[in-house]
Amino acid sequence: MAYSRDEIKQITDKVLNLCKADAAEVRFSGGERSATRFANSSITANLIEHDQEVQITVRYGQKSASATTHQFDDESLKRTIDAVQALARRKPDNPELMPLVKPPQTYLEFDAALPSAVNFGPAERARMVKASTDICEKKGVLGAGYIPKFDWVDASANTEGLFTYFHYADASFILTCRTPDQTGSGWAGTTGVKDIKNIDAEMLTNVAADKALKSRKPRAIEPGNYTVILEPRPAARYLSLMTNSLNARNAEEGRSFMSGKQRGETRLGEKVFGDNFTLRSEIGNPILRQSPIGQDGLAAKSVTWVEKGVVKNLFYDRYWANRQKKDPTGTTPNMSLVMAGGTTSVADMIKSTKRGLLVTFFWYIRPVDNMTLLNTGMTRDGLFLIENGEIVAPVQNFRWNESPAVSFNNISALGPQVPMHTGEAYDNPGTALVPAMKLEDFTMTSISPAV
Repeated sequence: MAYSRDEIKQITDKVLNLCKADAAEVRFSGGERSATRFANSSITANLIEHDQEVQITVRYGQKSASATTHQFDDESLKRTIDAVQALARRKPDNPELMPLVKPPQTYLEFDAALPSAVNFGPAERARMVKASTDICEKKGVLGAGYIPKFDWVDASANTEGLFTYFHYADASFILTCRTPDQTGSGWAGTTGVKDIKNIDAEMLTNVAADKALKSRKPRAIEPGNYTVILEPRPAARYLSLMTNSLNARNAEEGRSFMSGKQRGETRLGEKVFGDNFTLRSEIGNPILRQSPIGQDGLAAKSVTWVEKGVVKNLFYDRYWANRQKKDPTGTTPNMSLVMAGGTTSVADMIKSTKRGLLVTFFWYIRPVDNMTLLNTGMTRDGLFLIENGEIVAPVQNFRWNESPAVSFNNISALGPQVPMHTGEAYDNPGTALVPAMKLEDFTMTSISPAV
């Protein structure tokens, strides 16, 4: 059961009353993390963790320090506060330390903890596993899956009177299928779902199993530049590679792809990407569940970062906004991220491709050059050759070297948006609405002989 607003308020009030520093802030994080793992037609683990943590930050002038505790009794809180106050007094001044955010802050209200997700327990997950493993056995593949669930509260309060509270719950279904001879692999999943009825375990299992069967015994083809169709999962991973470049400070200090020709200049207002690339943070989006509480407790608001290829906004944290005499953005570029999509299905993208590759999964992406957004990564779990509008064969995986700064000028088709996690893992916030993408001239540099 998640902590209520009143329960959290009692905890934060207790901490702030015990603090004797010039100013203090307390952040609460707690709730249930649970998951079911399965492989080889059986559940291998049911995990559940109930956790709670308070982070206490105190200030003396421009000095500050933080400490955390998982125990909320008076003695544990007082011990933690005494320790962090002693530490703060020994700290050097931080010239970038901003005053605490003051109320009122108007937070958008929406229900991010639906009963279907809050009550999503081991029994419901077991039924999904049974449906999935039955399909795997029927199709002759081996399935390994992960079904995480979160029922969580984030809250904060400070000595200026600000109090924030956000309760959310969501779940995901992630599955990899392999053929018994270990030459074929397929992935399917949906992540960060607020309403459990939107998880179709049987459909996802059929997709992963069919990919695995079709990807057996891949053939080698030459590296080079290809038209590629990215399914939503690799598209989400690829999109995440450019969001950090939207930081205004990095851009103005000449450390970012968004930096201008002269120090202090940015590419704000420039047409950097193609006409069909638009990126927004939509706070209160009905599908996404990210918090309406922005940086440092500021109210998060919807922001258009890129519109039809033109950079419309950059993210200003409170210090840099104050220094540059601008309003702080509050909303970070990773919050409630929505990339505009289209109406072209993956099947229709394939039909319109003379020669190219269908990419179903990216693995192990790493940055190469931040100034150009060049990254390197590898394909996995099914890579397919397209010729004359049809999939003709599975092919061996590739290592690729490419930049979204280039690719988002080469989008030739977009599919409908679907929720998909942008990070490597699936256990943290970061689900976005992302379409499948058809990209021209994507650089595959070498064969990566793995399944």
